[in-house]
This record gives sequence, structure tokens and C-alpha cells, in this order.
Amino acid sequence: MPAILEKIEKEYIVHLDEKNRFAIRGAKTKHWHVQVLRGGHMLVSPQKLVDDPPISAETLTQIKRSIGNFKAGKVSGPIDIKAARRALRS
Repeated sequence: MPAILEKIEKEYIVHLDEKNRFAIRGAKTKHWHVQVLRGGHMLVSPQKLVDDPPISAETLTQIKRSIGNFKAGKVSGPIDIKAARRALRS
């Protein structure tokens, strides 16, 4: 068992429900990282999800231009996948 040197703030016993879940009382976050150890111990730590970085204005402009071209029928001809695979192998 790993040595945990932090002070214990809460300690309580839980039971698993019919779907093998248990509740964390007074949880401050919705997402948790769980590590199950060989001896049956579990380490549960809160996780904070970060937003994806925003798409740049230039990229959005290019996407809009590409969609407009697609709707107008300005598209390339069919691509020979076999030729592309041969080119990648060599």
C-alpha cells in the first residue's frame, strides 16, 4: 500500500449499489481519476477538465470557404487510394 502523508479530512464506509457504484459525499468535482491497486485498494483523486483551445479566426474562415466551395460543387475529382498507399510505402 502506498504511503499517504496527507491528513484525512473525511472517512466513511460506503457500499456498492446493484451497478457496482458508490457515492462520494460532499464531492466538490464531478470527475474523478480512479486507480485500483493489486491489494484491492483504490486511490480516488478529483480531476478538473479543461476546455479545448478555441479555433482561430483564420481556421474558421478557411472552414467556411471550404464548405461554400463544397456546396457550390467546386470539388476535386475522385482520389485513387491505391496510388496514395503505394506512394506512402516507398
